[in-house]
Amino acid sequence: MASSSSSSKKALSLVFYITLFCFLSGSVSASRTSPSDVNSKVKLGLYYESLCPYSANFIINYLVKIFEDVDLLSIVDLHLSPWGNAKIRANNSTFDCQHGPSECLLNTVEACAIDSWPELNKHFPFIYCIESLVYEHKYSQWETCFDKLELDPKPIVDCYTSGYGTQLELKYAAETNSLVPPHQYVPWVVVEGQPLYEDYENFISYVCKAYKGNVVPKACSNLFLITNYYGVEQKPVFPVGYNK
Repeated sequence: MASSSSSSKKALSLVFYITLFCFLSGSVSASRTSPSDVNSKVKLGLYYESLCPYSANFIINYLVKIFEDVDLLSIVDLHLSPWGNAKIRANNSTFDCQHGPSECLLNTVEACAIDSWPELNKHFPFIYCIESLVYEHKYSQWETCFDKLELDPKPIVDCYTSGYGTQLELKYAAETNSLVPPHQYVPWVVVEGQPLYEDYENFISYVCKAYKGNVVPKACSNLFLITNYYGVEQKPVFPVGYNK
Protein backbone atom coordinates (compact mmCIF):
# COMPACT_ATOMS: atom_id res chain seq x y z
CA MET A 1 0.00 0.00 0.00
CA ALA A 2 1.39 3.41 -0.95
CA SER A 3 1.97 5.92 1.82
CA SER A 4 -0.18 9.05 2.18
CA SER A 5 2.83 11.07 1.03
CA SER A 6 3.07 8.95 -2.11
CA SER A 7 -0.66 9.32 -2.74
CA SER A 8 -0.41 13.09 -2.40
CA LYS A 9 2.47 13.21 -4.87
CA LYS A 10 0.49 11.13 -7.37
CA ALA A 11 -2.50 13.42 -6.95
CA LEU A 12 -0.37 16.51 -7.54
CA SER A 13 1.22 14.83 -10.54
CA LEU A 14 -2.19 14.06 -11.96
CA VAL A 15 -3.33 17.66 -11.52
CA PHE A 16 -0.18 18.82 -13.29
CA TYR A 17 -0.73 16.54 -16.25
CA ILE A 18 -4.41 17.41 -16.52
CA THR A 19 -3.36 21.05 -16.79
CA LEU A 20 -0.73 20.08 -19.32
CA PHE A 21 -3.23 18.17 -21.45
CA CYS A 22 -5.51 21.18 -21.59
CA PHE A 23 -2.55 23.23 -22.75
CA LEU A 24 -1.62 20.61 -25.33
CA SER A 25 -5.03 20.77 -26.97
CA GLY A 26 -4.02 24.03 -28.59
CA SER A 27 -0.26 23.76 -28.47
CA VAL A 28 0.54 20.67 -30.50
CA SER A 29 -1.11 22.03 -33.63
CA ALA A 30 0.79 25.27 -33.20
CA SER A 31 4.17 23.64 -32.60
CA ARG A 32 7.20 23.83 -34.83
CA THR A 33 6.47 20.63 -36.74
CA SER A 34 6.09 20.95 -40.49
CA PRO A 35 3.64 18.92 -42.63
CA SER A 36 6.47 16.53 -43.51
CA ASP A 37 7.24 16.07 -39.81
CA VAL A 38 3.59 15.22 -39.13
CA ASN A 39 3.91 12.39 -41.63
CA SER A 40 7.06 11.26 -39.81
CA LYS A 41 5.33 10.55 -36.50
CA VAL A 42 6.73 7.48 -34.78
CA LYS A 43 4.22 4.74 -34.01
CA LEU A 44 4.40 3.78 -30.34
CA GLY A 45 2.22 0.93 -29.15
CA LEU A 46 1.55 -0.24 -25.60
CA TYR A 47 -0.08 -3.64 -25.09
CA TYR A 48 -1.01 -3.95 -21.46
CA GLU A 49 -3.59 -5.06 -18.90
CA SER A 50 -5.15 -2.77 -16.35
CA LEU A 51 -4.33 -4.58 -13.08
CA CYS A 52 -0.81 -5.65 -13.92
CA PRO A 53 1.38 -3.68 -11.48
CA TYR A 54 4.17 -3.51 -14.07
CA SER A 55 1.82 -2.04 -16.67
CA ALA A 56 0.57 0.52 -14.15
CA ASN A 57 4.13 1.43 -13.20
CA PHE A 58 5.10 1.91 -16.84
CA ILE A 59 2.09 4.11 -17.60
CA ILE A 60 2.34 6.45 -14.63
CA ASN A 61 6.12 6.63 -14.22
CA TYR A 62 7.50 6.20 -17.75
CA LEU A 63 4.95 6.59 -20.55
CA VAL A 64 3.74 9.84 -19.04
CA LYS A 65 7.17 11.36 -19.77
CA ILE A 66 6.24 11.98 -23.39
CA PHE A 67 3.74 14.55 -22.13
CA GLU A 68 6.46 16.55 -20.39
CA ASP A 69 7.72 17.85 -23.74
CA VAL A 70 5.25 19.21 -26.29
CA ASP A 71 7.72 18.70 -29.13
CA LEU A 72 8.35 15.10 -28.12
CA LEU A 73 4.63 14.39 -27.92
CA SER A 74 4.15 15.94 -31.35
CA ILE A 75 6.32 13.27 -33.01
CA VAL A 76 4.59 10.30 -31.35
CA ASP A 77 1.53 8.42 -32.59
CA LEU A 78 0.55 6.61 -29.37
CA HIS A 79 -1.70 3.56 -29.48
CA LEU A 80 -2.98 1.88 -26.30
CA SER A 81 -4.31 -1.68 -26.35
CA PRO A 82 -5.89 -2.77 -23.03
CA TRP A 83 -6.01 -6.56 -23.41
CA GLY A 84 -2.67 -7.98 -22.34
CA ASN A 85 -2.65 -11.64 -21.27
CA ALA A 86 -6.43 -12.16 -21.27
CA LYS A 87 -7.77 -15.33 -22.92
CA ILE A 88 -10.87 -15.75 -25.08
CA ARG A 89 -13.15 -18.60 -24.02
CA ALA A 90 -14.26 -21.39 -26.36
CA ASN A 91 -17.48 -19.53 -27.24
CA ASN A 92 -15.35 -16.74 -28.79
CA SER A 93 -17.49 -14.02 -27.21
CA THR A 94 -16.36 -13.93 -23.58
CA PHE A 95 -12.95 -13.92 -21.96
CA ASP A 96 -10.97 -14.38 -18.78
CA CYS A 97 -8.33 -11.97 -17.51
CA GLN A 98 -5.07 -12.78 -15.77
CA HIS A 99 -5.99 -10.81 -12.64
CA GLY A 100 -9.63 -11.83 -12.54
CA PRO A 101 -13.02 -10.19 -13.20
CA SER A 102 -11.95 -6.78 -11.88
CA GLU A 103 -9.27 -6.62 -14.53
CA CYS A 104 -11.77 -7.58 -17.24
CA LEU A 105 -13.96 -4.74 -15.99
CA LEU A 106 -11.18 -2.14 -16.04
CA ASN A 107 -9.73 -3.36 -19.36
CA THR A 108 -13.18 -2.84 -20.84
CA VAL A 109 -13.66 0.53 -19.13
CA GLU A 110 -10.35 1.75 -20.54
CA ALA A 111 -11.26 0.40 -24.00
CA CYS A 112 -14.55 2.32 -23.75
CA ALA A 113 -12.65 5.48 -22.75
CA ILE A 114 -10.41 5.24 -25.81
CA ASP A 115 -13.45 4.77 -28.03
CA SER A 116 -15.65 7.41 -26.35
CA TRP A 117 -12.90 10.03 -26.11
CA PRO A 118 -10.59 9.27 -29.07
CA GLU A 119 -8.47 12.38 -28.49
CA LEU A 120 -5.31 11.44 -26.59
CA ASN A 121 -5.65 14.43 -24.27
CA LYS A 122 -9.06 13.11 -23.18
CA HIS A 123 -8.64 9.37 -22.73
CA PHE A 124 -5.05 9.26 -21.46
CA PRO A 125 -5.71 11.35 -18.29
CA PHE A 126 -8.59 8.99 -17.45
CA ILE A 127 -6.43 5.89 -17.98
CA TYR A 128 -3.59 7.55 -16.07
CA CYS A 129 -5.96 8.21 -13.18
CA ILE A 130 -7.15 4.59 -13.07
CA GLU A 131 -3.63 3.20 -13.31
CA SER A 132 -2.48 5.53 -10.52
CA LEU A 133 -5.12 3.92 -8.32
CA VAL A 134 -3.99 0.47 -9.43
CA TYR A 135 -0.42 1.43 -8.48
CA GLU A 136 -1.66 2.50 -5.04
CA HIS A 137 -3.79 -0.67 -4.60
CA LYS A 138 -6.95 1.43 -4.65
CA TYR A 139 -8.39 0.39 -8.00
CA SER A 140 -11.84 -0.21 -6.47
CA GLN A 141 -12.08 3.60 -6.36
CA TRP A 142 -11.67 3.95 -10.13
CA GLU A 143 -15.03 5.71 -10.55
CA THR A 144 -13.65 8.70 -8.60
CA CYS A 145 -11.66 9.50 -11.76
CA PHE A 146 -14.83 10.87 -13.37
CA ASP A 147 -15.11 13.54 -10.67
CA LYS A 148 -11.38 14.23 -10.52
CA LEU A 149 -11.30 14.92 -14.25
CA GLU A 150 -14.80 16.41 -14.49
CA LEU A 151 -15.84 13.78 -17.02
CA ASP A 152 -19.35 12.60 -17.77
CA PRO A 153 -19.51 8.87 -16.89
CA LYS A 154 -22.50 8.20 -19.19
CA PRO A 155 -20.49 7.33 -22.35
CA ILE A 156 -18.44 4.79 -20.41
CA VAL A 157 -21.43 3.32 -18.57
CA ASP A 158 -23.40 3.02 -21.81
CA CYS A 159 -20.46 1.45 -23.60
CA TYR A 160 -19.94 -1.12 -20.86
CA THR A 161 -23.55 -2.04 -20.11
CA SER A 162 -24.59 -2.27 -23.78
CA GLY A 163 -21.99 -4.93 -24.50
CA TYR A 164 -20.17 -2.66 -26.93
CA GLY A 165 -17.21 -2.61 -24.58
CA THR A 166 -16.93 -6.39 -24.91
CA GLN A 167 -16.78 -6.01 -28.68
CA LEU A 168 -14.02 -3.45 -28.28
CA GLU A 169 -12.08 -5.85 -26.08
CA LEU A 170 -12.43 -8.64 -28.63
CA LYS A 171 -11.03 -6.23 -31.21
CA TYR A 172 -8.03 -5.56 -28.95
CA ALA A 173 -7.70 -9.32 -28.43
CA ALA A 174 -7.43 -9.88 -32.19
CA GLU A 175 -4.96 -7.02 -32.46
CA THR A 176 -2.78 -8.34 -29.63
CA ASN A 177 -2.93 -11.93 -30.85
CA SER A 178 -1.82 -10.88 -34.33
CA LEU A 179 1.42 -9.27 -33.12
CA VAL A 180 4.54 -10.49 -34.89
CA PRO A 181 6.53 -11.59 -33.02
CA PRO A 182 3.84 -12.61 -30.47
CA HIS A 183 3.79 -10.75 -27.18
CA GLN A 184 5.32 -12.69 -24.31
CA TYR A 185 4.50 -10.47 -21.37
CA VAL A 186 3.10 -7.09 -20.36
CA PRO A 187 3.84 -4.31 -20.67
CA TRP A 188 4.73 -5.08 -24.29
CA VAL A 189 6.04 -1.92 -25.90
CA VAL A 190 6.40 -1.62 -29.66
CA VAL A 191 8.05 1.13 -31.72
CA GLU A 192 7.33 1.14 -35.45
CA GLY A 193 6.10 -2.44 -35.21
CA GLN A 194 9.19 -3.73 -33.44
CA PRO A 195 9.04 -4.89 -29.79
CA LEU A 196 11.51 -3.43 -27.33
CA TYR A 197 11.53 -6.59 -25.22
CA GLU A 198 13.33 -6.05 -21.92
CA ASP A 199 14.34 -2.48 -22.74
CA TYR A 200 10.81 -1.06 -22.70
CA GLU A 201 11.47 1.59 -20.04
CA ASN A 202 14.03 3.09 -22.44
CA PHE A 203 11.31 3.61 -25.07
CA ILE A 204 12.04 7.32 -25.63
CA SER A 205 15.48 6.43 -26.98
CA TYR A 206 13.86 4.14 -29.55
CA VAL A 207 11.28 6.78 -30.49
CA CYS A 208 14.06 9.32 -31.07
CA LYS A 209 16.10 6.82 -33.05
CA ALA A 210 13.11 6.00 -35.28
CA TYR A 211 12.13 9.63 -35.91
CA LYS A 212 12.92 10.81 -39.45
CA GLY A 213 11.51 14.34 -39.31
CA ASN A 214 13.36 17.61 -39.74
CA VAL A 215 12.73 19.15 -36.33
CA VAL A 216 14.37 17.12 -33.57
CA PRO A 217 12.81 17.56 -30.11
CA LYS A 218 15.15 18.68 -27.36
CA ALA A 219 14.37 15.47 -25.50
CA CYS A 220 16.03 13.61 -28.36
CA SER A 221 18.98 15.92 -28.98
CA ASN A 222 19.86 15.84 -25.29
CA LEU A 223 19.49 12.06 -25.02
CA PHE A 224 22.40 9.69 -25.19
CA LEU A 225 20.88 6.94 -27.31
CA ILE A 226 21.67 3.48 -26.05
CA THR A 227 19.29 0.95 -27.56
CA ASN A 228 19.12 -2.76 -28.03
CA TYR A 229 18.90 -3.83 -31.67
CA TYR A 230 15.28 -4.19 -32.78
CA GLY A 231 14.09 -7.75 -32.73
CA VAL A 232 16.89 -9.06 -30.50
CA GLU A 233 15.19 -10.96 -27.73
CA GLN A 234 16.78 -10.89 -24.31
CA LYS A 235 15.74 -11.90 -20.83
CA PRO A 236 13.68 -9.08 -19.26
CA VAL A 237 15.59 -6.80 -16.92
CA PHE A 238 12.59 -4.68 -15.94
CA PRO A 239 9.60 -6.38 -14.24
CA VAL A 240 6.97 -7.89 -16.53
CA GLY A 241 3.79 -9.98 -16.31
CA TYR A 242 4.19 -13.12 -18.41
CA ASN A 243 1.58 -14.45 -20.81
CA LYS A 244 0.59 -17.84 -19.38
